[in-house]
Amino acid sequence: MALPLGRSVLSLQGATPAERRFSATPTRLDLELPRGAVALLQVDDEADAAALVDLCLGLSDPRAGRVRFLGVDWTTRNPRERLTRRRRIGAIVQAGVWPTHMTVLEAVLLARFYHSDRPPDEMIADATQLARLFGLPGLPVGRSDTTPLRALIRAACVRGFLGSPDLIVVHDRMLDQSAGLAVPMAQAISAACDRGATVLWITTSLAARAAEFVHTRHVFRLGDAGLVPARRSR
Repeated sequence: MALPLGRSVLSLQGATPAERRFSATPTRLDLELPRGAVALLQVDDEADAAALVDLCLGLSDPRAGRVRFLGVDWTTRNPRERLTRRRRIGAIVQAGVWPTHMTVLEAVLLARFYHSDRPPDEMIADATQLARLFGLPGLPVGRSDTTPLRALIRAACVRGFLGSPDLIVVHDRMLDQSAGLAVPMAQAISAACDRGATVLWITTSLAARAAEFVHTRHVFRLGDAGLVPARRSR
């Protein structure tokens, strides 16, 4: 499904992900997301949702078709080049983002420090501003196993928006567990789109509270026929 706006930031063209758990039918995904677009995708199964996130981030390759980020096919880049390009993507997820040997603060800042030419003080100031937007006094300085879930969820939001990424991919599995995010999330999405970023929000249910953060006409559901337009119940 194409969104009518300009050059695509993220493009899935006949992309066939790894085998889906509850479908024996290969699923071709077609999606074009230009700058400033917001799309909401319902993916019923968590494993399918995680697989779609990996495709978009170039962490896995499609069995067929193409996945392009900023016009470049992920499969044409080696692991180091993919890592470099991935610096332009913000991902709001929980799995695998909190190394046990780092504090939450270090995990949020590390990738941006590594891939940015901006002075560290400026990056820390931006992270602090985002943390306050999402209801934290600052980024947690403890490790993830000693940090409350509420703070981890908000820190993941800071990590996703920090550094002005071109694409922000959200897997909202845990956002429903944290109240009070609707207004700051809407503000962060609006600011990101105003500067030309693209947001892809993946949810297991369009009725989920977290999905209420997303204001868009571009709503799809993953089925055996691929991504098809969907309608919210509200």
